[in-house]
Amino acid sequence: MAGSVSTLYDAIVADLVTAGQHSPYPADANEPDPRYQSYGVRMPQVKQVIRTYKPAVRALTPPQKHTLANRLITSEVGEQQTVALAILQPLAAYFSADKLDELDALVRCLHGWSKIDAYTGSLLRDVLLNHPAAMLALVKKWNTDSDLWLRRASVVLFTRKIARTGTFNDTALALCHNLRHDSELLVQKGVGWSLKDMMHSDRPRIISYVRQLRREGVSSVITLYALKDIKGAERAEILA
Repeated sequence: MAGSVSTLYDAIVADLVTAGQHSPYPADANEPDPRYQSYGVRMPQVKQVIRTYKPAVRALTPPQKHTLANRLITSEVGEQQTVALAILQPLAAYFSADKLDELDALVRCLHGWSKIDAYTGSLLRDVLLNHPAAMLALVKKWNTDSDLWLRRASVVLFTRKIARTGTFNDTALALCHNLRHDSELLVQKGVGWSLKDMMHSDRPRIISYVRQLRREGVSSVITLYALKDIKGAERAEILA
């Protein structure tokens, strides 16, 4: 098992490295964190690598898939982490309530908005829906973590489909409130994004909360992002 996983890992990395050597980009995304590592392979080419190795990955056993994905994620190289997400997404059920420490360790290897946003919008979303109580307990710890990407994850998790359900709005709003004075721009944008998307299911309450933030003098990065979908006279009145 170890040999086949190792061989497959080496082949995936070799293809990514080769693609990066012919790429004009310094990274796969515009990431400000100096910890972020990348070959410079943009998403269309990474997806091609994923397609190339999909049959070989499908032939692995679930434990082998997890071994391969863990190795890709812990490399801390952006493109490898994207490949890992494609492997782990169908295996979200593996992360039961008693295995969230493993998930926590993997998320701590993500050092950029592009990876945090991808993982929260798929794998982490599914784990939340499968094990809400345990996942919410973990997310609340991320909300006060010293790592800005975990703080961003703690609010960006409650965007898109999760926000539209309205199921977790009470918790999401509390987590956003905790970060309303965060000094990191990408955490502020994460708060604004969460508030914007929660308006789809909880518009009156979120509008009222944004008004409160405006009165408090909270960064306009948050409030303007939250109001992206609000137009016309209502937007003008809130901003006045």
